[in-house]
Amino acid sequence: MKDKEEIVSCSNCGFQTKKGDLDRSCSNCFACTGCEIYICPQCGNEIVVKPMKKMEKNSSKTSPEN
Repeated sequence: MKDKEEIVSCSNCGFQTKKGDLDRSCSNCFACTGCEIYICPQCGNEIVVKPMKKMEKNSSKTSPEN
């Protein structure tokens, strides 16, 4: 039984292919948020499957000791 691969389309040129056949735009950067961004082999545009999440600032503040 074969697994179905997700087909993705380039919003710039309309090129369609299997997600597994594409080169990733990034590879586990320091700010990795689980995004999925690929490069369209037809036009070079980014194909965003799962956009980057906004990084949250650390809201915990240390209070000065008295």
